[in-house]
Amino acid sequence: MASKDLERAVELATGQCVSRLRRTTVDERRAAVERARGKVQTFRSHFPLVGRGNVLRDRAVPHDQVEQDFLKAVHGK
Repeated sequence: MASKDLERAVELATGQCVSRLRRTTVDERRAAVERARGKVQTFRSHFPLVGRGNVLRDRAVPHDQVEQDFLKAVHGK
């Protein structure tokens, strides 16, 4: 469980009690922020400048394709 100092800091930063924040789902929290701001939240990717992100980006391969490629490499088919 979080320390009382951390809980107090969270309450001061958010303006809400910690117990309420714990009961609120991410979707409910997002919807409340969007209502308060009057616009939809957006998230931007600044890859590779910030964070790890998805290192494959547009090179992601479906599981079935990986399995087919594996079998082809192992069995030569």
